[in-house]
Amino acid sequence: MRDWRGMLLSPCAVLLTMTGCSKEPQPAAPPGPEATLPGAPATSGAAPTVAEPPTESALAIKRGIVTLLPGHSSFLPCGEQGELLVIDQTDGVLARTFASERAGGDGDQPLKLYIEAYGERSADRPPEGGFAGTFILEEALYAAPDGQTQGCDAPVQDYIVAARGNEPFWAVEVTDAALLWRQPEEPKEISIAAPQTQNAEGEVSYTAANEDHKIDLLIEARPCIDDMSGEYFAYSARATLDGNHYSGCARVGR
Repeated sequence: MRDWRGMLLSPCAVLLTMTGCSKEPQPAAPPGPEATLPGAPATSGAAPTVAEPPTESALAIKRGIVTLLPGHSSFLPCGEQGELLVIDQTDGVLARTFASERAGGDGDQPLKLYIEAYGERSADRPPEGGFAGTFILEEALYAAPDGQTQGCDAPVQDYIVAARGNEPFWAVEVTDAALLWRQPEEPKEISIAAPQTQNAEGEVSYTAANEDHKIDLLIEARPCIDDMSGEYFAYSARATLDGNHYSGCARVGR
């Protein structure tokens, strides 16, 4: 797994579908842990047991549903049933970014977001009842209202990073093997093997070229909001295809 926190020299770090971004929210802060479920009932005469949290790297991207409420937030990891109390170390970036969603209805009603984030989880139960543990949200990498995207139903992506933008629509995906460019007009798809990577403080760049095309992609540690869908991304993107310039949002996959 690629450690984007180290590559970008930021506390933490996020991609692909077809749309784009434009507005920039306040910079996000750090990520967090995953959920622990109570153990099965003990057999007769045996002491009760508690299930251990799923084994995973602290640097792994966590996926799940965050529920924002006025007094607290909870996190339900994909594929699990026990909600975790969120300890937010991001200075409320999700609440700020999606404030208009809450303002559109009853501000006291919960707002559910699908998120991808860095963070750590603990089985220690918080004083507040009803939670299976806690989740320290260190950095929100991507967020969208629940139901707006496939969310937890989408397969885990194996790209390193993906970016996209609007007007004109474009999308690019970087894997270990190739850089893949997609757009509505011809050429609709360009795949170039063995992209070159260069790291600098706060950004990562990729370059790929063949006899017909050259693509440059710059990923910056700067929050981005898709100006059509309202999705939140922790990274902004700038791309150049054969001298034509594009801008959009970026999402890391691993």
